[in-house]
Amino acid sequence: MYSEPSVIPPIYIIVIATTVFAVLLGLIFKDMLEYQLAQWQLDPNPKSTINYRTSNIQVAYSATTLFVFLSVASSLAVFIPIYWLAIVVGAVVVLPTALLIWVQLGSMLDMLATKGLEAVDLDLVFSGDPQPPRKKSTPSEVGDRV
Repeated sequence: MYSEPSVIPPIYIIVIATTVFAVLLGLIFKDMLEYQLAQWQLDPNPKSTINYRTSNIQVAYSATTLFVFLSVASSLAVFIPIYWLAIVVGAVVVLPTALLIWVQLGSMLDMLATKGLEAVDLDLVFSGDPQPPRKKSTPSEVGDRV
């Protein structure tokens, strides 16, 4: 009925579907973090923190991690015909990495809240410029210089 090259095996459908869901959930997670950062920027006093541990953000990150794990495990299942081994290797690769990213995200957002945007600006770190960024001039200081 169908020639063999035109039939997509079911494992490839799982790989594609889990990858698409992982990317979509990652975009949702990114948008939620951007919203929390925008809320913090409205009132960036030193005592306020960026609230990234809300239940919505945790669910989005957990779902992203789950679908990345499923995508990696199903991708490995294409090359490793022993499914339980592909699942174990996928878990060993994805879950510690996701935990490390979550911890680093927390410390980065805490540093952003306490030390400001200059503390996490990578352009300043890699530019080789040892001088800190200049303070913005007030209109009265500009008038004094002229």
